[in-house]
Amino acid sequence: MNGNNKPIVSVNRNKDISKAVHAALDKIEIPNLSGKTVLLKPNVGREVDPNLGINTNPEVVDTIFNYLKDRFEAKYLIGDSPIINTDTFKAFEQSGYKNLLKNDDLQFIDLDDRSPVNIEIPNGKVLKNIRLTGYWHEIDYTVSIPVLKMHMHCGASLSFKNMKGLIYKRDKTTLHHLQAPEILEELKKTIGKIKELDIAIADLGSVIRPDLVIIDASYAHEGMGPSSGNAVKLDTVIASTNFLAADIVALAISQPKWSLEDVPHLKLLSESIFPSIKSLNDIKTIPDDINEFIRPIESPPKSITIKYENVNLIDIDSCSACLSTVFNLLKNNKEFIDKHYTPEKPLNLAIGKGITESDLYSDTFLIGNCISNHKENGIFIHGCAPVESTILKIIKERLTLSTK
Repeated sequence: MNGNNKPIVSVNRNKDISKAVHAALDKIEIPNLSGKTVLLKPNVGREVDPNLGINTNPEVVDTIFNYLKDRFEAKYLIGDSPIINTDTFKAFEQSGYKNLLKNDDLQFIDLDDRSPVNIEIPNGKVLKNIRLTGYWHEIDYTVSIPVLKMHMHCGASLSFKNMKGLIYKRDKTTLHHLQAPEILEELKKTIGKIKELDIAIADLGSVIRPDLVIIDASYAHEGMGPSSGNAVKLDTVIASTNFLAADIVALAISQPKWSLEDVPHLKLLSESIFPSIKSLNDIKTIPDDINEFIRPIESPPKSITIKYENVNLIDIDSCSACLSTVFNLLKNNKEFIDKHYTPEKPLNLAIGKGITESDLYSDTFLIGNCISNHKENGIFIHGCAPVESTILKIIKERLTLSTK
């Protein structure tokens, strides 16, 4: 905080992203971490290549690690818990972390490789308890290092949502399945876009909060985030010891027309944890004028549509894992789909926990465990989420059977 009790957020831009990290961190006050166990928590949730704005840029993480190590004699950990069916170590390797993980002063951990700890959430609106990584009680200080990205279900995914990776394995998916119609109806009176998922994410704020935030906007992710949009090179780093303030600044430079209502979990966190922080006016930025950093990027689509005349997607309350899988399936197999399906006889796909029997055609591929209660009404594909290759294999098998 500064003299006016406003949280401080430092912003820097440089084509040399390492210099941007140093400059941003030099402007904020980090407590003495010597003797502590420090977790570096990047967003490495998928097995993808670097610089796509999907996983955190390893150069940013490497610079943060060396910056802290040069100043504090601490025990440094690095880890994440990726989406289902993803190998954590392989995700780090493919994303460009090979050399960093060879450093003897940095211990890689798979946040899911220990038995979880159960944490009560006494003030949770929809989430009353949650299982967290088995490393939870060993960590003294958490550094959240997310990508600045748009999100198809949450508006944006920034430093606080990055902490969702501390949730144990498949328990992350429970946040997508919660039903609280009465609570939702009441909150919609003031936050029109809110969903149960937003409420559940905000509930985590009473037990999980990052201590230091460095938002990686070297490559931001616009449009259909968290993984099906486009990378945008911004060469920017945002640093703060206040996660909400950092996230608000990230929105100010990427979505300057938005307010917290456009990212409902941040609106709820503002009301419950930081009532004095509602907008950019409540934050001290360094530099004072951040207009030079503003670069509007494409926001998430208001409705999810498939731009294929020969594909019919039935999507009701799906999670980002299934939806991203379907988009990648269609994008990577367009030639195959165009060869075997027509507008008159389309490829029918269904995802989401809100699907009812009346929504389905008899030849629909039912993707994901959320829809398993309707498996007698179509071609069910097991998984949470099933991998793209499995879905394609079953579609091909079905085509073979239909031609016999």
